[in-house]
This record gives sequence, C-alpha cells and structure tokens, in this order.
Amino acid sequence: MIKDSYPIGEEFPIIDVNTKLGELRFSLYGGQVLSWTPAGEKPVIFWGKKAIFQRGKALRGGVPICWPWFGKGVDGKQSPSHGIARISTWKVNEKKEHESGRATLIFSLDPDDQKLPQATYMVGMGKNELRLMLATSHREDGEDIPLSCALHTYFAVSHHEKVAVTGLEELPYREYAEDAVPHPEDPLVPLGHIDRTYCPVPEDREVCLHDPGWGRTLEIERIRAHSHVVWHPGIKGAEQMADLGGEEATGMLALEVALLPEENYVLHAGETHIMGMVIRLVHVKA
Repeated sequence: MIKDSYPIGEEFPIIDVNTKLGELRFSLYGGQVLSWTPAGEKPVIFWGKKAIFQRGKALRGGVPICWPWFGKGVDGKQSPSHGIARISTWKVNEKKEHESGRATLIFSLDPDDQKLPQATYMVGMGKNELRLMLATSHREDGEDIPLSCALHTYFAVSHHEKVAVTGLEELPYREYAEDAVPHPEDPLVPLGHIDRTYCPVPEDREVCLHDPGWGRTLEIERIRAHSHVVWHPGIKGAEQMADLGGEEATGMLALEVALLPEENYVLHAGETHIMGMVIRLVHVKA
C-alpha cells in the first residue's frame, strides 16, 4: 500500500509505503527518504525523534540530497550550504506498488532559477534492498556549470562506536573534524567526531557497514559515484544539535556516496549526469 499522509501538516506532505517487503517513509519537502525498515528487520535508515520540520531548514536524518552543489560548491561561496534540493518541495511523477511487494517512487525538481539544472529521483524498495538514483539534466540552452552532489545517508546502527566500515582502507581522505579523535583504520571504527571525504574511491571497492550488535552487514553499492563521506558529530557535538541530541546520536552513522567539488565535474548544456547507490541488508551468522 502506498498512501499520502500529513502527520506534520498540509505544508509537509509525506508518502508512506507499506508492503510485504517492508516500510518506507518519504518527504516531498527535501525529496527525502525519511526511513526504511525491511520486513521483520530493524530500521536501516535512521530517523530521529527530534527532527524539525521547518521551511528553509534541512531535515536531520533519513537521506538528505545535497544538490546541485556539495558544501559551498567549487568556489566555496554558493548558498545555501549543500544546495537547494533538501529545502525544496519535490513533485511526484510516479508511485507504483508491484505484486512482488516491490515499490517504485519517482520525483522531480525543476528549480525556478533557470541557470540551474533539473533533477529526477528514483526510489526503489525491494527485498532487503533500497535503490536510490539521482539524475541531473541540464537545460538545452544552459551554460556549463560545475556539478557536485551527494546522498547523505544516515544509517541506523546498534551503536556507532561498535560498528565497522570496510572498503575504505588505505584510500586518501581529508579530515574536516578539528577535534577528531584517533579512529581504528583497518577496519574503520568511528569512536567520536569524524568528518571525512574519501576521494577517489575505486569502482571495485565494496564499502560495507558491519553491525555485529544487530547481526547484519549493509552493503553499499556506488553507481557512478567516485567518493565517500563518513560523518558523525560525536556525542558532544550532537548534544549541541536541537534536532539530534547525544542519546539519539549513538544510533546513527552517516555514510554518503558523492560527487565532490574537487572532482571538478562540469555539466554541459543538454547533458544528463546519473549517480546513485544500492543498499543491501545481509544477515551475518553468529
């Protein structure tokens, strides 16, 4: 079953998907997957109880879309930070439930600013699998523009200090957290504030999030995305966030697939760029 709901009010439409394969919640504001829980499993996508719905403010949790620039963009001056997608209301193009229990949602964003490209976003829920695809199409009469973007996924975990990330070993990274603590690196175990960008990540690298506390591994497949971001604010940092909090922060870790500004990708007139990811839940024997 796929239905529209307005738990926050008419200004913030929500799409709820509930099939035999799982449950998914999507916000048209931000074009954002808020949560995903496969049938019979613990949540895979983190959604906090303190999230704030407010126009002009990005939603904390779920899978925010950084688009059409990441951070402040190539020149470090673009505003708002991480682009307009996560503070815009997206249009519904398609909602479909299949007999198998799979569900497909397609959305689009056509910015008022004619200098910006258009976006199409596909969300596909399958058996223990979530597929997210973001297509950026530039206007036929548009001028060349730098493009950077990311799917800023907040993963639900048993405890952020007791999970491990594999697939990023020995890759170059840049650490932005000024108070970052030493983290075990092989595999990576986030033990506090971490804010890293890994670029480039080879196509044959399989990045996984291992969670022994919940007896599972999450496989993260990148599709035409050459970078990864690992982020956690640390407990002290989370306590300063009204929409997160220290207690809630222990249950999340952000792993993003991205096209970063330093990749210097240029989108030409009439061109379409596609990137995405597939999240697969794999059970691990004790």
